[in-house]
Amino acid sequence: MEARLRLLPEILERWNISEADLIYLAENDKLRLSVRVFGVPMEFGDVEETANGQPMRIPWERVHHSGLLDLHARDVYQLFRCGEIKLSQFRVPRADYAAVREEAAPVLVLSGAL
Repeated sequence: MEARLRLLPEILERWNISEADLIYLAENDKLRLSVRVFGVPMEFGDVEETANGQPMRIPWERVHHSGLLDLHARDVYQLFRCGEIKLSQFRVPRADYAAVREEAAPVLVLSGAL
């Protein structure tokens, strides 16, 4: 699965902001960037702490996801430094974690326009 991150010129113009400033905001977690995927095998769930203080994933949904997935700030930083990144973890507002299922390949995210 491949996804391209597009920085839309009309957004940059409307906000009167440079592409470099937009990237800076995303890298510093002040703005979330997303990619659109189609049919990616995903697991969504919550994270709870075990009795000994270790985080434990509690999955509550396994689906083939189509739609937007938010990038973590650390991944945005890496993406704009290297031009591409393979991701298995994303942010979503409705779950503590969103992960590409183990049997599936990570999502290759490329920077740049289509």
